[in-house]
Amino acid sequence: MTGTSHDPAALDLGGAVLGDVLRLSDKSLLALGHSHGLPVVIKALRTDEEFWRDKLAHEIRLYQAFTEYPPPVRVPVLMHTDGHAVLVVEHIPGHVADAERYPEQPLPATTLESVLDTVTTFARWSPPNDVLAPVFDYPDRVERYHHAGFFDADDRAMLHALLAETPPPWQAGHGDPLPANLLLTGTGECALLDFEFTGLFLPGFDLAMLHTLLAGTPGAHDAVDAAVGEAGIEVPFLINQAIVLSRELRLHTELPEGDVREKRLALLRPQWDAVRARLHTQR
Repeated sequence: MTGTSHDPAALDLGGAVLGDVLRLSDKSLLALGHSHGLPVVIKALRTDEEFWRDKLAHEIRLYQAFTEYPPPVRVPVLMHTDGHAVLVVEHIPGHVADAERYPEQPLPATTLESVLDTVTTFARWSPPNDVLAPVFDYPDRVERYHHAGFFDADDRAMLHALLAETPPPWQAGHGDPLPANLLLTGTGECALLDFEFTGLFLPGFDLAMLHTLLAGTPGAHDAVDAAVGEAGIEVPFLINQAIVLSRELRLHTELPEGDVREKRLALLRPQWDAVRARLHTQR
């Protein structure tokens, strides 16, 4: 890509002034700043690698779509972009639900309610057809994780059967509702951050993510299950659970030996056993 600058001073910030740098690597810059007197967050690409280029380009397109077709939840306002390497958005005051992928401290009940309401409401966003696309191919994902050893032959057969019986409609999904991407504002709202993985999924993908990540929060599983039942999406949610849990198991089995790996796997394996049991009652 032409025009990607490794020098923060050379970035096209559209008049924004760079402030405190939150994260700087050979791939990206994340910083606070201000633009015309308003606080902003600045994201900038510092590599020509295609993967990272595509991720930021996708997020830029989403922010441009939010401007024209506002989603039904709070998201940062787009302030400026050069279209490919720089993104300047509104800085929303508040704090994230938790800094950890798997919160060690349970989320308060009011936070859990706000988070679930936000992701279920975002799923109702309905921009024009060319704005969102499927993030991945479900049958292909099943095949990949079967060959990697996370789905056995029975799991694979059941997932393919359920997928054949559960065609789209697809549904908008944030795609990566980690606690660090869920911003709690001073007014009690939950705003969504970071849209690199946002797109179309079978219904309930974000709920499946939260069901997995918030296993340490009392009442989280019951609250998610209630939301799934209310929406009538039990089967696609179950498929999404299998997809999410197999990915989380892969990520954590690849970690170096240590307390984090063992603690996370001890949290994930019982969840996967429960999902497998439900999968095989669908016959």
